[in-house]
Amino acid sequence: MKKLNMIEAAAIIGGTKETCVSSYETVTVGGVASCKAVLTCTDKHGNVTNVMKNADATACISPNRL
Repeated sequence: MKKLNMIEAAAIIGGTKETCVSSYETVTVGGVASCKAVLTCTDKHGNVTNVMKNADATACISPNRL
């Protein structure tokens, strides 16, 4: 049997690791559109947090729109 340290055990027991998904979205505020990098994370309790940062406009262009 392998011995686990506290960090390894915490990741297994209770699932302390966050699950994060990143995406790019076009956001329009006051008629001005801008590209944002959005990071959405969910913790083990189901709490969701969103972080938005400015991104290069080319990241929001879909190849299907061209």
